[in-house]
Amino acid sequence: MTVFDPFPLPEHQGLTPTHSINWEAIAQKVVRRILAVQPSERVLISADPYYGGAALEAVRCEIQRAGAIELASILHWSPAVGAMRLPSGRHPDGERDKAETEAMKQLFSCADVFILLMNDRRRAYRTVSTSQSDEVVTACKNVRSAHLHWFQDPRFPDPSHPVNLLHDRVNEKAIIELDYDWMRHMMERMAEMIRGRELRLTDDAGTDLRFRAGLNFHTNYGDASRERMARFSSGRDREEEVPVGSFRFIPEPGSAQGRVMFPRRTDGEAMALGRGFDVHPFTSAGLAFEFRDGRAVSVQTEGDQQALDKAWAAESGDKDMLGEIIIGCNPLLTPVPGSSFLPHYGFGAGVVRLILGDNLLSGGQFQSSFHRWLTWSNATLEVEGRPLIERGRQIPLDSLRP
Repeated sequence: MTVFDPFPLPEHQGLTPTHSINWEAIAQKVVRRILAVQPSERVLISADPYYGGAALEAVRCEIQRAGAIELASILHWSPAVGAMRLPSGRHPDGERDKAETEAMKQLFSCADVFILLMNDRRRAYRTVSTSQSDEVVTACKNVRSAHLHWFQDPRFPDPSHPVNLLHDRVNEKAIIELDYDWMRHMMERMAEMIRGRELRLTDDAGTDLRFRAGLNFHTNYGDASRERMARFSSGRDREEEVPVGSFRFIPEPGSAQGRVMFPRRTDGEAMALGRGFDVHPFTSAGLAFEFRDGRAVSVQTEGDQQALDKAWAAESGDKDMLGEIIIGCNPLLTPVPGSSFLPHYGFGAGVVRLILGDNLLSGGQFQSSFHRWLTWSNATLEVEGRPLIERGRQIPLDSLRP
């Protein structure tokens, strides 16, 4: 029998789990440690009816133990329903999409906590409406949220593949065994070191980009308590991603100077998640962005330059802006032997990601049809000449002076 859900409830679904994961301990971390759910708080859950049954069961039980109220559960799109939606998961009719989002806001206005469980990334369609929950959480200041991610290697669709079983163990360890107090200290230390200062990103392929850090940071260290979340306004700030480890900030507008070579990957994994024109035909031949005074003033390839010019011209809005910087910090999200897929898409220590274009969901002002990730696992990141990351290795921050 094919196991579509790698973590099912066998007595209900008639499937055999791929292996045992300590979902009870994970649910306890999410509900008690990260969200700090209090008695009588009202909780919304969003879950896939075909994927992650054991995780859902554990989370629901932990909500009961916390004395909270399970207000409602929102189901992700099934294959039949997903076929009726846009590739983004949104409704194809713009007015209906707006009506859906407004209805969601009314539902969320009755809640205190939102828990978004894992999506099945193997599907050919989006199982949720892209960015809708971010919009809703941003609008509903009463709600704080946590998103439990569970990524396996996209090259291996079989959840029982040995590489995927190893990815499961990395995800499990990164949630259960992480020292959350240490993570908070480290991120606060990093913010202290780089706030308002110039950073330089370099790699062996020719990237040499300088930019100035802003003053505000999204520090994903595992605290979505009511007290902490009350200070924030954007949906990004009021959501903790799990496993934690993402340190995000928007660089000072106008500060980006230099050259970015789009990272090349040869393992079959998407090198540029997001949206906008397909960059893969150009990255294989070499794709470079030249920044001056914060904007990409030229986009060049050693391949079909005419096709690139046409694709770039078709994008609209703030496509030429450096939107966001993400630094991976979780030391337990370690590379998996036999896999070149970065656990949690690069939240592991020493990984650097740039976002080009749109940054609205992170509280920025740039809006664009172009929103692409560029991810390095072997780059060097310096702050005013002092290395924070050296060829993919995170430098212990306590050894550096602010």
